[in-house]
Amino acid sequence: MNILLIGPFPPLRGGISDFNNELYKQLKKRNSIHLLTFSILYPTFLFPGKNQFFDNIKNGNIEKINPYNPISYYKTYRFIKKIKPDLIITTHWNPIFSISYSLINRFSSKKIIKSGILHNIYSHEKNIFENIFLNFYLNSLDKLITLSDYTSKQIQKKNINCKSLFHPIPELNQNLSDRNKILKEKNLDPNKKYLLHFGLIRKYKGLDLLIKSFKKAIEKDNMIHLIIAGEFYDDIKKYEELILKLKLKNNITIENKFIKTENIYKWFSAADFIMQTNTSATQSGVSSLSIYFEKIMITTAAGGINETLNENNSFICEANTRSISNKILEAIKSNSNKKIDEIRKLKKKLNWNNFTKQIIEFIK
Repeated sequence: MNILLIGPFPPLRGGISDFNNELYKQLKKRNSIHLLTFSILYPTFLFPGKNQFFDNIKNGNIEKINPYNPISYYKTYRFIKKIKPDLIITTHWNPIFSISYSLINRFSSKKIIKSGILHNIYSHEKNIFENIFLNFYLNSLDKLITLSDYTSKQIQKKNINCKSLFHPIPELNQNLSDRNKILKEKNLDPNKKYLLHFGLIRKYKGLDLLIKSFKKAIEKDNMIHLIIAGEFYDDIKKYEELILKLKLKNNITIENKFIKTENIYKWFSAADFIMQTNTSATQSGVSSLSIYFEKIMITTAAGGINETLNENNSFICEANTRSISNKILEAIKSNSNKKIDEIRKLKKKLNWNNFTKQIIEFIK
C-alpha cells in the first residue's frame, strides 16, 4: 500500500514521536511510506517543558506542516495530491491537533482511506472544546484503532468502525547494565531497594500521592529509596516542598530533565521496581518500557492499564496512600520470579510486528 503517516516525528520529543517513528519502521517493511510531521507542536507560551525538540537530531527529509498557519495547509494539500496515497493514518493524542487532522482528511480525495490511531480521546487536562474537536476528527475517519478497550468503550456512541489493539512494546535495542555500576555512577547505595518513577511529570500521574505513600513505607523499611527521573511539566516547587515537609530529602533522588532514549536503560538498570501511581490513564508508555526491560511494576489500575497489567505480572494498588505503601512493602519482601515469567510472556505477545499486522488487516 501507498501510506501517508501523519503525526510528530523526531526531532520532536515525546512518547508519541517515538511511537510514530517505530510505526514507520514497521510499516515500511511491506509498504511505501510517506511522512508528514509538524514543524512545531505547541506555541511557546503553551508548552510546559523546556524544549520541544531533541538538540542533536535533524530530519530535513520529512514534509512538515505548521498546524497554526493556514498557508501551510495548502502546501500539505499539494503534497498529498502529488503522492496519491491509498491510506492516510493520523496518530491522535491531544484535541489541539483534532482540527489539523480533520482538515487534512477532509480536503484529501474521497478515494483515500482515512484511518486514525487514538492514544487518548481527551487530554489529561480537559477543556470545554474537546468534545467538539474530537467529533470533528472522528467524523473525518473511515476507520479507527485504539490502544485499549477502555478507550474503545469511551467512543462506543460515536458510531465509527473501531478496533481495539494494544500499546506495543518498544524496540530499543538496549540491555540492562550492571546494577551496582549504575548505582555507583549516580552515588546511590547498592544495599538499598530502588523505586523508579519515570517519565514526564504531570498532575494526573499522581507523584504527590506516591511521595506521601513512600513516606508511610519508609517508616517501616528505611532501606528503600525513590528515584524520580523525568522533566517536570507540573510545578516542581510543590513537590520539593512536600518532600521537605515529610523529611524525605535524603531518601528521594530527582533528575528533573527529559531522559533521552539512549539513557533510558540506565534508570531501569538501577530500579528494583517501577512505580506508576496514575490517577487517570488510557494506556501507558511507561508500562511498555517496564515490560521491555522485564521490570515489575507497582501500579494503580487507572483507565486501560489493567488490560495488560494484573496481579500475575505486577503489584496492583488503589490510588490511595495506604494501598500504595502496602504494595511497596509487599513487593520488596516477595519472591517475584513468577511475575517476571509472566512479563516475558507479555513481551512476546505485545510486539510491533503483531501490532502492525493487525492494523493492515483491519484497514484493508
